[in-house]
Amino acid sequence: MTVVNVESRLHGGRSLVGFTEQGEYVAGWPELTYESLRAINHLTNQGPIPAPTLYRVLGELKGIGHLLPQACAQLARGLEESLHVLDVYDHRRDPAASVTEAVLLLNQALRVATELGSLLEAAQSVISEQGYRPDDDHPCLFDDQDHER
Repeated sequence: MTVVNVESRLHGGRSLVGFTEQGEYVAGWPELTYESLRAINHLTNQGPIPAPTLYRVLGELKGIGHLLPQACAQLARGLEESLHVLDVYDHRRDPAASVTEAVLLLNQALRVATELGSLLEAAQSVISEQGYRPDDDHPCLFDDQDHER
């Protein structure tokens, strides 16, 4: 059986671990996800966040909670499969024991991520009709003649 190296698979020009086949460093998808959340933390650490803005942000963030369970399941399945197709070793204990523990933790993360997606979607839903009346000349993202903020 030929094993395709998951580290060399590309999606949108990026990989999981951040290196091209030529050894060049390019931020991988997990790193970009991390950096995106760091940026959100920096952008939201002070000042008001109007509901229409938060609604759009939550619309994107809830996808994390809906997609992360699938990623966790696939990572767990791939780790288990690695025991059967690769010459796996573990310096501390039996590799199968490490994999079993990691799979249990990934399944727990899967359940928590599912709840995260539902909670973010619920938060988005409860502010869906909220707007605001600005007291300055900064236009709203939803400005039009017929739409009240």
